[in-house]
Amino acid sequence: MSIQGNWWKVLVAFLFMLPSGSVMAAQSTVNITPRPVSVQMLEGSCRLRQGFVVSTNHLPDSLVAEARVFIEHLVAATSLRPRLSSGSAKAFMQLRFEASIPAEGYRLRLNSRGIQVTASTSSGFFYAFRSLMHLMPAQVLAGKEDVSLKALTLPAVEIVDAPRFPYRGFMLDVSRHFFTTDEVKKMLRLMADYKMNRFHWHLTDDQGWRVEIKKYPRLTSVGSVAEDSRFVDMDKGVYWLRKPYGPYFYTQEEIKDVVAYARKLHIEVIPEVDMPGHFTAAMTAYPEFSCTPQGEHKVWTGWGISEDVLNVANPAAVQFAKDILSELIPLFPSKQIHIGGDECPTAAWEKNELCQALVSREGLPSFRALQSRFILEMAEFLKGKGCHTCVWNEAITAKDAGLDDVKKAGPTVYCWNPAAAGARKASSMGLDNIISFYGPYYINRKQSTDADEPDAAGNGADSLSVTYAAEPVPADLEAGYGKHYKGVLATFWTEHVSDNRYLEYLALPRLIAIAEAGWTSKARKNYEDFRRRVSADTRFWRLAGYNYCPKQLLKTQTLE
Repeated sequence: MSIQGNWWKVLVAFLFMLPSGSVMAAQSTVNITPRPVSVQMLEGSCRLRQGFVVSTNHLPDSLVAEARVFIEHLVAATSLRPRLSSGSAKAFMQLRFEASIPAEGYRLRLNSRGIQVTASTSSGFFYAFRSLMHLMPAQVLAGKEDVSLKALTLPAVEIVDAPRFPYRGFMLDVSRHFFTTDEVKKMLRLMADYKMNRFHWHLTDDQGWRVEIKKYPRLTSVGSVAEDSRFVDMDKGVYWLRKPYGPYFYTQEEIKDVVAYARKLHIEVIPEVDMPGHFTAAMTAYPEFSCTPQGEHKVWTGWGISEDVLNVANPAAVQFAKDILSELIPLFPSKQIHIGGDECPTAAWEKNELCQALVSREGLPSFRALQSRFILEMAEFLKGKGCHTCVWNEAITAKDAGLDDVKKAGPTVYCWNPAAAGARKASSMGLDNIISFYGPYYINRKQSTDADEPDAAGNGADSLSVTYAAEPVPADLEAGYGKHYKGVLATFWTEHVSDNRYLEYLALPRLIAIAEAGWTSKARKNYEDFRRRVSADTRFWRLAGYNYCPKQLLKTQTLE
């Protein structure tokens, strides 16, 4: 293909290689996060007036839909009252399709004559409109009605943009503490505002089962209830509930509702049902599928690693796992299914006659190999359903893991501990990986070591600057490995977080730092510039009702 016909790729590649300070002056006059590939200031300004026309230039309905959403947002927040036109050549805003622009990329051009929005996909147009709203007053992005906004003056600017990684994710654990669908949707809106596109929904664990499975009703009637729960109040500190926690779970209709909501925000929802370890809630509901059917089983109220795991040598127990996944799959159009595979002790298997017999019969080198065998069986089952398997890095980094079986399974490996070594090992096996550094990307940990910080999970703390500085792709990566680095994941475990206020306090602003790591090239990142931009965004967060930690932001920007 000629350079002329592939100009967008050549331009983006060149701009990604520019040093971070080369367009700092231009960047300083606009406030868009994640930082775009290129921002070029133009002469004059762009003024939006009441009733301005948006021309869709006969684009297909899937692309026009994004313009409608943008208009609906402006109508709700301002008195501008823009309107759509299918092909007006004189319209103030022109939407244009250009096939050479990357799938999530876009180009925005604003000047005194109007606005041009160019992309090749609905996602590209969605992100273009999100950037456009970041150029407007904070109340517009927050969706707060202000009838006095009858015109808007925006900077004259040209923005060329596309993401660094295809996967830019946020994981929320709703097992340890439950979050309502409204609270989940609130986090989804924040993700979309900062161009994050994957929501990893950790639905089950030792402390609670949170998704309705109709074939096995005890999963929710029993597995979603703990006899007690430890809460953390940001003001009062730590306390125990001293009564049952639950039943808390999502019906299948509620799951579908959240998935549909996320889809409108161009967010793919990836469910996780952790197995064969972290399965205590399920074993409490159906102990016959455990290694000790006659033993004591109860939903955990504490934290750690439970030895109450699925009996992977029992065909009925394996079918139980498959039945669960069979009901889960239709709820999630993405077809990416995360089956955990992390922190699974082998002690129960070592004492179980069925497991002992299976290891002997198949000549397995260790009891750990039972887990690898199980992952392969689940992956083949999911593949038969048109789905792709995702696992945590223990699937390949645990001692004595059956690497041949996992390689045949072909999962995407989510790398947390050891993140860098796990990702490198996954790449060497030809497996794609997602980076979620234990520490910097575990945003459930404290943001500082200050004495007034509420109790949080993990030892130590990870400041905004530490999170921002974490680089997912090592400089000394072997040739050919880079193609397997698919993106980044902000991970949020909720052992110590029992309400949305504390969730948001810990997530903001570090979640946005990870959003920028997923979108913006390493060469284009600059911490002080980022800190300036997110400090200015605190007005938007307050108007939209988000709590946040102000300690590492610019104080002059966080005042009312």
